[in-house]
Amino acid sequence: RVSLLSGLCDVETGQSNIILDIEESRGSSISQETNPPELPIIGEPFVDIFLELLFQKGPQIFFLNGKKLQLLSPLDRDEDGLSHIVFQLVCTIKATHKRRTVPVIVRLTDINDNVPEFVNTPYETSISELTPIGTTIFQNIHATDKDNGVNGLIEYSIIPGEDENSDVADGYGFFAINLPHQGQVTVNRTLDYEKTQKYHVTVLATDKAWNVSQRLSATTTLTVNIKDDDDQNPSFIYKGCMLLDGACINPEYSASVSSRGNQGVLNISPEKIQAVDMDTINAPIRYTFVSGTPDTYSEYFRIDPETGAVHQIKSVDTSTAKRFDIILKAQEISEAKRSTTAKLGITVKPVDAHPPEIMLTSTEGFVDENSPIGTNVVDKDGNPLIISVVDKDFGPDDEKPEYSYELTTPYFTIDKSNRLVVNENNIDRDPPNPGRFRFQVVAREKTGVAASAPKSLSVNLNDVNDNPPVLPIIAPVSIPAGDVKRKVMTIQATDNDEGENAEIVYSIYHVSNNGNNKFIINPKTGLLETVGKLNAGDQYSLTVQATDKGGLYTQAIVEVTISPGPNTQSPIFEQTVYDIEVSEGATINSTVASIVAVDPENDPVTYSIMSGNDLRQFAIGAKTGIITVIRKLDREDLTRYRLIIKAEDAGKLASTATVNIKVTDINDKNPEFVGDPYSFTVKEGVNNTSVGFVRATDADEGVNAIVSYAIPNNLPFNIDSDTGEILTSRALDYETQKNYQFVVTAKDGALDPRIATATVSVAVIDIEDEVPIFHRLEYVASVPENVPDYFVTDVMAFDPDTIKKINYVIVRGPTDLFRIDESSGAIYTIRGLDYERETQHVLVIGTLENMSNENGSTTKVIINVEDRNDIPPVFTLVPHPITLDDDVAIGTSVTTLMATDSDGTAPGNKVRYEIIGRGKSSKYFQIDPDLGVVKVTNDLKKEIDTEYQVDVRAYDLGEPQLSSVITLDIYIQHVATVAPEVGLRFADTSYSVQVFENATVDKLIKTLTIVNSIRHGMNIPLKCQIISGNEEGKFRINVTEERNCALYLNQTVDYETEETYNIEVQIMSLQGFINKEFSITEVTIHVADVNDNEPYFIYQPTAKSKYYAAITKSAPLATTVLQIKAEDKDSGKLGKIKFSISGNGSSEYFSMDSSSGIVKTKRTFERRDNGEPFRLIVKARDNPNSTKDFHEVEAPLIINLITEENRMVLVIGDAKPDVVASKTELLATTIQEQTGLIFGVEKLVPREYISVNETLEVDQDGTDIWFYVIDPETDTILPRNHSIVQRSIFEKSSMDNITFDVSGQIKHTVFNIHEPLIVHKIKTSSIASFNGEVFPYALIIIAIIIFVLGIVGIIYICVSWSRYKSFKDQMQRSYVVPASPARYDSVYVEPNLKEYETQVLQMCVPVDDPDDFNDLHLDFSNKNHAFSLDNVSYISKENNLKKYGKQSPVSSDDATTARASSVGEHMLNNPNTHSLRRDHHIYQRSSDDDDDMNASPSNDNVMFREKKDYSHLGFAYGDHSPVETTTEL
Repeated sequence: RVSLLSGLCDVETGQSNIILDIEESRGSSISQETNPPELPIIGEPFVDIFLELLFQKGPQIFFLNGKKLQLLSPLDRDEDGLSHIVFQLVCTIKATHKRRTVPVIVRLTDINDNVPEFVNTPYETSISELTPIGTTIFQNIHATDKDNGVNGLIEYSIIPGEDENSDVADGYGFFAINLPHQGQVTVNRTLDYEKTQKYHVTVLATDKAWNVSQRLSATTTLTVNIKDDDDQNPSFIYKGCMLLDGACINPEYSASVSSRGNQGVLNISPEKIQAVDMDTINAPIRYTFVSGTPDTYSEYFRIDPETGAVHQIKSVDTSTAKRFDIILKAQEISEAKRSTTAKLGITVKPVDAHPPEIMLTSTEGFVDENSPIGTNVVDKDGNPLIISVVDKDFGPDDEKPEYSYELTTPYFTIDKSNRLVVNENNIDRDPPNPGRFRFQVVAREKTGVAASAPKSLSVNLNDVNDNPPVLPIIAPVSIPAGDVKRKVMTIQATDNDEGENAEIVYSIYHVSNNGNNKFIINPKTGLLETVGKLNAGDQYSLTVQATDKGGLYTQAIVEVTISPGPNTQSPIFEQTVYDIEVSEGATINSTVASIVAVDPENDPVTYSIMSGNDLRQFAIGAKTGIITVIRKLDREDLTRYRLIIKAEDAGKLASTATVNIKVTDINDKNPEFVGDPYSFTVKEGVNNTSVGFVRATDADEGVNAIVSYAIPNNLPFNIDSDTGEILTSRALDYETQKNYQFVVTAKDGALDPRIATATVSVAVIDIEDEVPIFHRLEYVASVPENVPDYFVTDVMAFDPDTIKKINYVIVRGPTDLFRIDESSGAIYTIRGLDYERETQHVLVIGTLENMSNENGSTTKVIINVEDRNDIPPVFTLVPHPITLDDDVAIGTSVTTLMATDSDGTAPGNKVRYEIIGRGKSSKYFQIDPDLGVVKVTNDLKKEIDTEYQVDVRAYDLGEPQLSSVITLDIYIQHVATVAPEVGLRFADTSYSVQVFENATVDKLIKTLTIVNSIRHGMNIPLKCQIISGNEEGKFRINVTEERNCALYLNQTVDYETEETYNIEVQIMSLQGFINKEFSITEVTIHVADVNDNEPYFIYQPTAKSKYYAAITKSAPLATTVLQIKAEDKDSGKLGKIKFSISGNGSSEYFSMDSSSGIVKTKRTFERRDNGEPFRLIVKARDNPNSTKDFHEVEAPLIINLITEENRMVLVIGDAKPDVVASKTELLATTIQEQTGLIFGVEKLVPREYISVNETLEVDQDGTDIWFYVIDPETDTILPRNHSIVQRSIFEKSSMDNITFDVSGQIKHTVFNIHEPLIVHKIKTSSIASFNGEVFPYALIIIAIIIFVLGIVGIIYICVSWSRYKSFKDQMQRSYVVPASPARYDSVYVEPNLKEYETQVLQMCVPVDDPDDFNDLHLDFSNKNHAFSLDNVSYISKENNLKKYGKQSPVSSDDATTARASSVGEHMLNNPNTHSLRRDHHIYQRSSDDDDDMNASPSNDNVMFREKKDYSHLGFAYGDHSPVETTTEL
């Protein structure tokens, strides 16, 4: 005890002070421990020593808990500026009261608990949109971090912004921070003010804590304002052009001039020529002509350089040129002189001297009725009826215009081959329908106003056998009985067909009541007659059939009833009911009864059984009336019969009588057991208990059916003779006999009884009456420790009963460690046993059935636990950090470690030691495997390391081997130093190198020279280390044999991913040998680009692997179709792309700009009739100037031709076109998802709609999207009437889904989808302007002309009035103008048909002789108001057909109707005060409708005939009207 006191209060490490480490508090936490957790002072507190803390400066921070220091308040290293805490530890020895004061230094370890904070926010800057890539635009981003060391170092980066709904663009990707530690923002992509005026750049500041998961970060926003600069070309602007980035793509203008005339200022379409500067600089524009064809264009036209107005300066003739194509340029008046071009097409129209004329191969056509749509109408020779047009204005070499045809009937049309074909299904010739159609045809130029005079046509419908004969409803017929031939009736059928198709053949299809041989019918006349004997009362149903030559037939039913002859009374029976009994044993053919009936007229009587003899048991003599038995009777099957007997005379008159027969019984049936054989069970030991019942039945009756039962006498059973119940007569014993089998007898009650037997089986049921016992009274078993659910042993008890029932239980013993299977007796461990706690367990096992204390009721199980190596060695002390000088001798003892093993037996409790892993520690230290002494084994000066972590493993010798590991921290103090000028340092503070992105791994990038590396000898340790910039591990560094740092490529690099890497390399050696000012150098590694990326196409949003485009047939030359876009991730010339095009029609119709990828037309498509799209291939290759190092990719390009039938309009009610233009991609994607079709936009225009007064209005706040759709399966543009389009777009449910989804996506209201509405534009006269000098003379000339024309007009009117009065005197009858149902009734235009209005004037006029049929006589006087709008009724197709029974009123014999139709751009005028107004919502096809024209559904009210001249009445036609008057009486 005395020797131990000498070491009390000493520091365990032998040092004069105590050094501890503790982390600063996380928030308000004070629970962190020091390292080491206890003060290394010798002695047990309160037992050997007393400890006390003494804080001389400042408040007390710790208190003692044993040897542990615990905080009184949280520690914040950053806010309080604490790096360490110093205080005194006072230790008093309890035995001697000696005191010792030990200095204690507690070092505070920093934790990363402070977020970086940006200073001088907010950040904002402004730059030009032309700022080059790589330019630094902002250098003032700075953030601070209160943490220490690496926790306080900050790196900057740019991340994506989080506010997706912001109106300001996200700057991620457009700007970059290339030097993370500096925070300088540079331009990373090309900027464009016209697209984006402001960016929000989200900057992330992150500290560099060692643990990446614990790094903290903060964000701020840098606002970058983009200033506009002159970088945009001017653009031509007009409504409806195809826009790209707000500018029109390949704008095109058109105009026309008349041959041999000078028009002056040209009327340009779609609107006047105008260009604007796309920059906000808004420089003025100058217009010029650049080139044109033919070359003489400048002799005839000029352009105003300031306004863009085009003037005709000289008349031109069609012989000179029929068209001028001029390229005009708009150039900014600025220093850059940016410009753009557009195309102007001027058409020279010939003088229209002759109207077109229709030529017909025949005026009479024929076609079968009910022919399908598209069937050719043929002439009398069977050749197709062909329509052609000739125009004398055009010479043989002139290009002929295209014509459209207008027919006054909806039933026929003219196809693309100019053939007259059927246009409606089910045209019927048969009455009441007309068999002949008379109508007229007008040909009209598609691109002009010229039209032909109407041409009359007649089409006759050929009869087809499509009507079956029709039979009338035939009333029932009655004829008297007899056998002579008699007429029944004559059948007459009708057939609506004609000729052979109407010839009818009659036949009898079927006759009921076997009467097929009793009737005949004449096949031609339909006369129906009898040919066989007919009896009174018979009825026949005859099915008569009428068949025509084509096999069509109709059937009718003729009901024929045979009335009585002279025989009037039926036979009479002696009695109406007979009751008879007959024994079931009656023999065959024995007599049952004799039935007699007498006929009052003494006719012979015939007997028969009508009913009741279904089993054919009886027969009756047909002449005698005797009933006999013909089959064996069985009362048990049927006891009674009821026969209906009929007596009939020769005249088929009959009467009936009833015979009731009862069958009497005889004993002919044996009893029968129900359920034989019988099986019963009964428990043993019970007397007079019921075993079961047997039952037998007898089909006889009376005493013959009474059954009694009996069993043998030598059985332990009795049976009730009446009920059949079997009972035990004594107690049964299962062990004596288990089963009984015997026979039960049943007999009936007859004098000569019949019997039956059945087998009975009785099984005796055993009952429990014994208890189980154990024959073996002790079991011994061994179980290894730590094994749960381990099988120990099984015990067995014996039960004498046949039904053995044993349930095992543990009576005594540790039930928390063991369990027993109650059925099998198997014993298992519940959890692992512990040998060190208890080596043996004893269980007492019993059964639930035997709970007595008698011998054998239980058994004992002794379980021995086997030891296993289950406890690893445990170190008794935790080692404290040890500090050594680097000059300590080899073999010096560092410390001694000790571990113990608590296993119970050897070798599991024998411990050995070894040093494992952890860097170079095993090279410089070793441990004694038996004693645990750690020693130095090498010269510590060889390494620059200042700290070694020595992992010591203590392991036992058991199986399996168990171990524990503890870490010993050893700090090395290097004592050698050299002067800085001779210290190790890099030759330069920074290096810049280049590496190609296709460089292989392990390529040497750069050797960094280390100065003085050889001077200090090869024994001084030297190492190079990358300390920053290599987070991805792209590079590695080694020390060369010359003791320099060699930098190698460790992973592949990619120029497109990262262009530059900045890494820092540090020299690592003994501290005294390093020049710290030059121990770190910065290496900038530039990645050089190679052509390692293929170009890739940027497809349209609605098509992911193809390009789709569409263009009108009438598109002029050099029209832009679309722009192909592709990108290449490579840079410079390697990423430059060259485009080309190939495929069917590519060289003939299209060209492609190799640089921009713009595809243009090389010729027009007006003569291309093939409906298939152009299928082209576009190619893109990079590095275009190289012949080897390049990549090429290709993609399909599908170009369709747009016609009028492809166009559709999507109506948006609350967004202007410029707003909708930015959302077309989202709109197209939504519609494509709904329909599965490729969606293409042709143009965006303000919304057009029909107003209340039926005029076409324009809503500037809405938008019409003109679009088309393409089938992705066939790549073909679809017409509006295609089934897929109708189902996917125009069906109500589909349109509702589209409008709902599109409205939700673009946040604007979508109304509907319809076909284009093109308004007829009323021509207005242009008023020429005169200058001041000519104007007075012009007025005088005009006045003279008016005066002369006025006198001529008065004379003309007087002459006309005189002729009119003379004509009126000849009128015989007056006419009445029908009342107008509505002043201005609407005319409804059906979808998919040409849009124009038919105005029908209806009036009744007198009918003279038939010769006047072709003359029209109308009274145009004001008195009758023939042309007053009050007396005009507008008749639509629907109203007209309803009124006249779906026939044109002109074909009615009861009415005479005159009709006048205004079609085209001119009106039928009355020189008096009344006229037909043309501004009443007149629909007219536009120039866009030139491709295909369908007849208006309302135009079948117009009947064209030859033009009549009524100028003698004073009424003239317009000079240029294509159809001046169209009438039919």
